[in-house]
Amino acid sequence: MNKLIYHHTGLIVNNIKDSILHYSSVFGPESVSEIYTVTSQDVKVCFIKNGQESYIELVESINEDSPVNKMFKKKISYYHVAYKVDNISNSINDLENLNYKSLGVFNSEAFNDKKCSFLFNPDGHLIELIEH
Repeated sequence: MNKLIYHHTGLIVNNIKDSILHYSSVFGPESVSEIYTVTSQDVKVCFIKNGQESYIELVESINEDSPVNKMFKKKISYYHVAYKVDNISNSINDLENLNYKSLGVFNSEAFNDKKCSFLFNPDGHLIELIEH
């Protein structure tokens, strides 16, 4: 099994700029990253550093029909937990052998176009893998 290294917890927000104001007052303005648009996911994201190698990811939908927007309308705001991995293909294979379901691989502008993948675990929780 490839090692999973915790990176962030994703939270769906209605307005990313308003949420940035709140979190920057809690963790300091220096903790806030730039806002990235991840076109393949129809979202804007921003990372709030809240530990040595730990982040909160704020996620705002940019499309009414996106899955993120549909989740937010159902009052779901905790979105996913993300992990960095050395080899995304091997990690996906390992997790699929443990009954995880991959939703495909995409390149994310938030991580310098590195490969990422969302997967559901057997309990239905969503995780994200980020190849580093």
